[in-house]
Order: sequence, then structure tokens, then C-alpha cells
Amino acid sequence: MLRIIIFVLVVVVIWGGAHLYIARRLAAPHHWKTRRWIYVLFAAHFALYPVAQGLQQFQVEGGVTTVMQWAAYIGMGSFTFLWVLIVLRDLGWLGFLGVEKLVGEADEKLLDDDRRQFLTAGLNLGALGATGLATGWGMYQARRLPDVVDVAVPFEDLPEDLDGFRIVQLSDIHVGPTIRRPTIEAIVERVNALKPDLVAITGDLVDGFIDQLWHDAEPLLNLESRYGTYYVTGNHEYYWDALNWCERLADEGIQVLTNEHQVVKHGSGRILMAGCTDYTAGRYIPEHESDPKGAREGAPDHDVSILLAHQPPSIHEAADAGYDLQLSGHTHGGQFWPWIYVVGRVHPFATGLNRQDDTWIYVSRGTGYWGPPMRIGAPSEITLITLRRGEEADAHKIRRDGEELA
Repeated sequence: MLRIIIFVLVVVVIWGGAHLYIARRLAAPHHWKTRRWIYVLFAAHFALYPVAQGLQQFQVEGGVTTVMQWAAYIGMGSFTFLWVLIVLRDLGWLGFLGVEKLVGEADEKLLDDDRRQFLTAGLNLGALGATGLATGWGMYQARRLPDVVDVAVPFEDLPEDLDGFRIVQLSDIHVGPTIRRPTIEAIVERVNALKPDLVAITGDLVDGFIDQLWHDAEPLLNLESRYGTYYVTGNHEYYWDALNWCERLADEGIQVLTNEHQVVKHGSGRILMAGCTDYTAGRYIPEHESDPKGAREGAPDHDVSILLAHQPPSIHEAADAGYDLQLSGHTHGGQFWPWIYVVGRVHPFATGLNRQDDTWIYVSRGTGYWGPPMRIGAPSEITLITLRRGEEADAHKIRRDGEELA
């Protein structure tokens, strides 16, 4: 509990400090009456997200709640864009002041105060306009139906009967305030059209309690594949009663893998499907401590071993345990600019197909999104993983339009 309180306090200080910083920068060129309204606007925005989260935690339903949640999440994304642009503007000003000191005479300015104020106001207006454009484009990209990404994963000794085995991976759907039943129905329809042998859901399925979201998540029960749907928890499930979600999904026929495995027999081939709980699950529920090695203990003979693990850092233990392939998500590929350039510094494998020792790892950018309904530079995906007989050089990843991906 103390850790959660400290985390919340840190977030509030950072969130509030960022709002104060941006409000002051935008208000500076204006008359005091205009400045007052700018501060009021940013104070209201600062409070909007905590209020919207509180309404969801206390399960307050209704049109007003829905509007506030949409406004809070869109505002969060827009504020991020604006904050980055204003910081870049200020860094530019610092550079200009440095040049001014170097080339100007003592107490002489390259721009007088009126021109500085005009330029500042113009840059602020440009930042606001760019933020509006980025918000619109990001929402369009996030809300459209995800692309199908084809990924071929080669294994030298793959049995002939497993060559061409197809797994659809869904990850980070985040059913919640802005991702509802119609979106899930469209995703399910696209997955079923792929006619997979198996479906894997690699965590962060929901952002809310069962009573709030079961109606919206329910279409996932209509996923069609030869060997069923397998699921592991992500970190977000533990914010919203993970045990209840796991129990309900299992009761409805989804194979919930909680540090355990099952063997899928396909012709003469055998695939070990193992799944571990989220990398941080033990912080919330001690008995859910993530255990990739334990997930395969006592496994019978098999030809290929696949671990479903929400977070990429599980790859280190997965490689030590001898898995052939790990399927993960969590990173969203950064989701939108500028975080797409940051996520690779946080996770050892941020997106795409990679290799740790003798273990392949594929990290999905996610099928939905978290928080802001925006994606820029990191499109969502429905991933079609195909097992192939071949060497490491035979691995490839393409979108359905034929575009080769890194």
C-alpha cells in the first residue's frame, strides 16, 4: 500500500508540475485576464483524469461519465504533444539567447521586446495548431481496425506437420472506457477470417471490472480456431481484479495459463503452449508470481515450446528455460510520438521479431491502445504467427499490403 501511495504522489507532482509549466509558458504573452483563464483551463484539465479514473473505480455509469472519460484520455494525449512542443520551443529560445550573447553587443538585443512577444505568441499558436493536427491523426490511426501483420518464425528441426501452423496473437486490447463491444466484434471478425489454428491473447485485455466490461469483452468468446484461445494476464488486469477475470474467462472456455502449460497435438507434431503471469504480478497477488520456468515443469515430449508472457523482460528466464519462442506485448511500440523513440531504451526488445540466445521473441505493438485513443508511428496490429521449417535467415515480417517490416 505504501508503494502505491508513493507512486500516486509522484505521478501527481509530475502531472501537476507539467501543467503549471505549460500554463505559464502559454500565458506569458497575454494580458492578466487572459492569463487567468489559461490557468483555470489547465487546472481543470489537471483534475479531469483523476476524476474520470475515480468514477470508473467506483463504477459510476452514465453518459456524463463516458464523456468525461473520453475527454480525459484525449486530453492526456493532446497535453503530451503540447508539452513536448513547448519544451522544444523553450530549448530553441535558450539556443537563440546563447547566440545573442555571442554575437550581440553588451546590453543589445537582436530582437526587441515587442518582437519577442509577437514571436512567442506565434510559436505558441503554432504549437497548439500542431497539437490539434497530431491529435486528430493519432485518433484516426488508433480507432481504425488493426492491420494484419504476417510473421514467419523458422525452426530448423520443425516437423513437417507443424510447418505452416498458424497462431493469431492479440495483445493489449485494453477493453475499457473508449474500446467497447463494436470494436471487439470487428477484431473478432477479422481474426476469424484468418482461420488460425490457435489464438493467443498476451495480456492487458481489460481496463475495468467485470461488471463494467463483460458485455464489451464477451465477443472474444466467438473467436474461432482449431485448438482454441489461450490467455495470460498482463499488468493491467491486476488493477481491475485479475482473479475474477481469470475465473470468468476460464469458465467461458478460454484456456487461462497461470504459470502452466498444455500440449497441442497437430498431426504428428506437438506444441507445448505455456503461459506465465505478468512480470509484475507477484506485487499484487503473491501466488501469481511470474514463473516462466515453472510453467513448463513436468512437460511431456514436444517439438516446439512457446511461452506466452505479457512483458518482454520475461525473455531472459524463457531463454534460460529453453523455450523456442516467446510471444509478448506490453510496449505498444511506444504508441505515439515521441514515446516511440523512448520505449526501446526501457525494454530489451521493444517491438517486432528478435532473438535471445536460441529463443525467438515476438513483441506485438498491441491490438488496442492504453489511455489516449491515439497512435502515431506505432500502428496497432493483429499478428499472424506462422511456424516454418527453415533457418534463422528465413524469418520475415510483412503487413497484409505487402510492406516489408523491420
